[in-house]
Amino acid sequence: MTLASPMADQQKVDSSLAHDPIRNLAQLTQAIDWQHRLPILSLRNALLQLGILDEDTLDELAAEDPNLLRSRSVELVQRLLLTDDEWHRALARVAGLVEVEVLGFQLEHNAFDSLSLHQAHAHHVVPLGMANEQFFVASCAPTSEGLLRELCSLTGHTVSLVWASREAIERRLEMQDRVEHGAKGHGPAAADEDLHRKLQAAQPGGEHRQVALEDLVMQAMVEVGSGAEAEQLVSAAESAGMVRLVNQMISEAQRTHASDIHIETNPGEALTAIRFRRDGDLEHYLWVPAKLRGPLVSRIKIMARLDIAERRRPQDGKIDFSEFGGKALELRVAVMPTHDGLEDVVLRLLESAKPLPLSKLGLQPRDLELIAGFSQRTYGMVLAAGPTGSGKTTTLHSMLAEVNTAERKIWTAEDPIEITQPGLRQVQVNSKIGLTFANAMRGFLRADPDIIMIGEIRDAETAKIAIEASLTGHLVLSTLHTNNASESVVRLLDLGMDPMNFADSLLGIVAQRLVRALCTHCAHEQPLGEDGWEALLQEYMEGSELSRQQAQARLLVAAGVDSPAAVRTRHAVGCTHCAGKGYKGRLGVYEILQNSRTIKQLIQRRVRPSEIFDTAVSEGMRSLRHDALEKVVQGHIDLKQARTAYR
Repeated sequence: MTLASPMADQQKVDSSLAHDPIRNLAQLTQAIDWQHRLPILSLRNALLQLGILDEDTLDELAAEDPNLLRSRSVELVQRLLLTDDEWHRALARVAGLVEVEVLGFQLEHNAFDSLSLHQAHAHHVVPLGMANEQFFVASCAPTSEGLLRELCSLTGHTVSLVWASREAIERRLEMQDRVEHGAKGHGPAAADEDLHRKLQAAQPGGEHRQVALEDLVMQAMVEVGSGAEAEQLVSAAESAGMVRLVNQMISEAQRTHASDIHIETNPGEALTAIRFRRDGDLEHYLWVPAKLRGPLVSRIKIMARLDIAERRRPQDGKIDFSEFGGKALELRVAVMPTHDGLEDVVLRLLESAKPLPLSKLGLQPRDLELIAGFSQRTYGMVLAAGPTGSGKTTTLHSMLAEVNTAERKIWTAEDPIEITQPGLRQVQVNSKIGLTFANAMRGFLRADPDIIMIGEIRDAETAKIAIEASLTGHLVLSTLHTNNASESVVRLLDLGMDPMNFADSLLGIVAQRLVRALCTHCAHEQPLGEDGWEALLQEYMEGSELSRQQAQARLLVAAGVDSPAAVRTRHAVGCTHCAGKGYKGRLGVYEILQNSRTIKQLIQRRVRPSEIFDTAVSEGMRSLRHDALEKVVQGHIDLKQARTAYR
């Protein structure tokens, strides 16, 4: 018999600690000892080791910005390369913190004595217990110094944080809720089996996600009453199950970068649908039983401080999710009465973000140069036009970021403030107290501004003040809800603006749309072919006075080839990176009208929008149609997405 050497035994232990899930305090302390013997990892190596990003992606990031990984920038998260959970997991690996399997972890029997369940919910942590004179706590953000200080203060112990996923922490806390409240019947087994099977069949997503959602739905079913009166709805809306269901819904929407949550109620015993809007498209999230539709809507009304008894009129409000145990997030709430006395709800997520560089907006080089030039002007007016959700505010903040220096005073009036920048003086408009865009503008002009940004020109008063400010030595940026650049000119003239003043003040108008970009990992490239080229050329020319020769020259330059035979396009396929959709992220499509001497004369003469459009195109402007189709031959989007920008 051959005896194993002590070194071989240690290697086996080390291998076990590296790969086996940690489920008790003894394994945890062993793993920490082993972790201390390992070399320190860079963020790049941590991301590779965890399989979060591959080498090609990391090399691309390093080429774009060599300091991006060295500074551990949260720009990685903002650019949608990784989730918040993945980001904190990578930081934990760099910090040498151990990961635990919190769902199956054997907690010390008195772990929640030192940190109450309420406190654990509030901080999104799970107390594990004492070992080696340290109180171990699982967190999805274990490198947070503020969290560590807070937990040390709450527990009176020396706290050590370890990493666990947010989803696992939330599910473990739900399990503890049932233990503490004796929730013997809150699970699916105690609820109606037919309903349970119906929900199980209806819910999309992975197995773990389904079980967690079903548990919350079924727990809420058990807890709520059957009454529809306001008092009973309040009680049902504030039940533990309903509170957790709504919080989980919002947290999941935030985690997956959804822009909106749609709650759609149906009459009778029909299920209520909850859908998320991601990258511009609605995707199903959850079915909720008819019994919960009233408490669900009421819960959101309570959070938004709306009238729970009013069901006949539309209501709107706001939710500060941090007040209810969530992350920093503001939600704009719209409640709309529908048939049969029901109500639908739409929640828009307004997570405070940082401005994107102009170079990241998807602008063609010619347009990037134009917009950068607008930003550097010391006076005049620049307008961003397009429907709600087309990225107008993002464009204006990117322009401000170009000129946001210590030498300039920049004021903004917004509703709501969606993007923040250090150095800007930002004002939240509140019409209920008389703080309108127009009143904010008047106040700004007395506060010695260099640049003013107004969230939207909605009325003649705001438009008049904006034009006056732009003519008196200020650069003014604002938005309009119009379809294209030439229509924006007519809209302002229709508000009663003096055409001479407006023509003198205008620098340019940026009309835009957002479309879904092709997934760079799986998009399939193929030759366009002679017939495809001819059809594309005709579509490019439609609606403009461009000749065939001019249109062909523009498309070939955009594609970077010399002949139509060399043009190639790409189409969506689907892979794991894009969840099988073929698209990942969104891209801007732009139409930028520069106010030339000829355009100025047309504005002063109050000509039709079509005449302004034709003149601008002849001077080099690309319409929304042109820019979208040029991005098709460049391989950024497919024809289906291009058409959503101009049809």
